[in-house]
Amino acid sequence: MPENKTRVAVLVQNELNLDLNEVFHDAVAQGAEIVNTPLYHTQDVQEVIAAAKGFDYVVAGREPWNAEVLSACADHLKGIARFGAGFETVDLEKATELGIAVCNAPGVNSKAVAEQALALTLAILRKITIYDRSLRADGVTAKMSQTLEGTVALLGFGNIGCEFAKLLSVFPVKVIAYDPYPNYQAANALGVEIVDLETAVRTADIISLHLPAVKTMKDFICKDVIDLMKDGVYIINTSRGYVVNEHDLADALRSGKIAGAALDAFKVEPFDPDSELKTLPNVVLTPHSAAVSTQAVRMVFNHCAGVIASYMRGDQPRSLLNPEYAKHR
Repeated sequence: MPENKTRVAVLVQNELNLDLNEVFHDAVAQGAEIVNTPLYHTQDVQEVIAAAKGFDYVVAGREPWNAEVLSACADHLKGIARFGAGFETVDLEKATELGIAVCNAPGVNSKAVAEQALALTLAILRKITIYDRSLRADGVTAKMSQTLEGTVALLGFGNIGCEFAKLLSVFPVKVIAYDPYPNYQAANALGVEIVDLETAVRTADIISLHLPAVKTMKDFICKDVIDLMKDGVYIINTSRGYVVNEHDLADALRSGKIAGAALDAFKVEPFDPDSELKTLPNVVLTPHSAAVSTQAVRMVFNHCAGVIASYMRGDQPRSLLNPEYAKHR
């Protein structure tokens, strides 16, 4: 292999068995070698370093890209394409300091995540998983459930929140939303009322979380906030486990303050087999799978391929998160 060969490490699973040379055809045409080394969301920094060191570009999953990993890979690494919208696993400040570009895939999987939010909402309200377990165990299915109505509060009104609001439009619900940077134009078009955070928490019958994993949102759903909620509220989380204090949530689920929760994201991932949430009947659990539909995964692969090709051409991808990186190259 020539020394100047551009090497691209794809660190996510290729569950669709795509021809990655075809997916990354623009990069391959520019001389790139594509290597698929799935890390399965490892949190072992040495494993990440071993997989990424010596590569010019990486397609990153949920593995940590902290200062240690970035520094160890900096001799060759020029750019990271995050396989999804979230980028809390990447130390942007350190990447910028080292002259490493970082992109994400905003909005690409929004419809898939919004569908999962709706599916989880209906599953917990209509007790789908309880019926399924009961029927398999002993045939007992006479359990009262709830229809989707009342007030739904979207905490976070970005791409996914907007898509969820579209899906909710066919139900007899009032949709309210809180966002620190509200999109009033989208809200007006979708019939969504923008409210302050306390109003959203206090008045909702169902609260759907679409929050980023930023420091100000850590453990946002905690006892103090839960105490503000209506009795019998439902919580849906398709964002990040970082925003929920799982112990406080479990206490509220046991007491009935929260009638049910449907969760696709957790503090510890892969999901902790000893989590107290597993023991609660009024919880629906899915393994951070909201974005993982066949169509969404294909689109994210295509987006990341476009990002890598742009990096190689010297262009600035539209989803660049740290344009200041160029000053440190």
